[in-house]
Amino acid sequence: MMIRYLAALVLLAFLLPGARSPGAEPVTFDGRAERVLMTWRDGPAAEWRAGFRPRQDLTIMSPETAAALRADPGLMLVHGRPAVPEPSTGTVRWADGRTLEVPLTPAEDAQYRAGAAADGPAGASGIPARNPRCQAVPIGEQPAAPRDRLEGDDPPCKPAKITRVILERVTIRTHRGPAEVPAWRLDVRGLPGPIHQVAVADAAIDRSPGGLGPTTPFDGTFEQGPGDAVTLYFIRARCGRMLGVNVREEADAVVVAPRVLGPEGPCPELGLLDRRTLTLRTPLGDRPVLDARTGRPIAYGRL
Repeated sequence: MMIRYLAALVLLAFLLPGARSPGAEPVTFDGRAERVLMTWRDGPAAEWRAGFRPRQDLTIMSPETAAALRADPGLMLVHGRPAVPEPSTGTVRWADGRTLEVPLTPAEDAQYRAGAAADGPAGASGIPARNPRCQAVPIGEQPAAPRDRLEGDDPPCKPAKITRVILERVTIRTHRGPAEVPAWRLDVRGLPGPIHQVAVADAAIDRSPGGLGPTTPFDGTFEQGPGDAVTLYFIRARCGRMLGVNVREEADAVVVAPRVLGPEGPCPELGLLDRRTLTLRTPLGDRPVLDARTGRPIAYGRL
């Protein structure tokens, strides 16, 4: 019985993530990064490259339209249920000719997303922040609801009707370079240009291959800056001290790990949103940014 029990423990230790070798989990960043890269190349990399992973905001507008929205954060998009053809799937097409069939969002959903209130300042995409009260509303909503939002105690929202909705194609940045994707074009009365909302459904965007251990990377995201720059956004203990970011840069991936010196005792304070900009040896290009703790790709965008 004892022999079978010990054999079961050995087998379990071999099968568990992070326990394929007799040694303990690597304690140095270099050791963890090496393990992450080996595991990534062994399978998850192919799955990651085969998917659709944007590297920009999915609400797209001209600088003039963004400036008009920024100048009037109380603008509220008012829309109906457009009688337009709504295909259930569409095609993402990359410059190298590779294509991917993806599910699409309905036009009404795109109208909500385009009129959503951004939380905080405009991001690198230039999408302006909005008044949270002035979320997009459908034309058929109960009269009292939009009236409260238009005539409340706070500065009133200003309705702007969406006059036309059609399905077009736009080019966006992705993890494999530029790609043509389906997008709903929204013409809005009073704005100098249309708003395009990428029509690819979340189900085709949010898939992420498995990592080495925990189910999520550290609490953070990244943005691809100009040139060789990459900016990490992450949440850390306010009582800790930020020492920097460890980086392992390879031709097919970049592995990162924030270095935070924790407090000596309990830290009752809330977490702190931190940001660090890294300068790589070469532009990030189509490489993933991997978390050294979990081996998973870090999500793109501003946290």
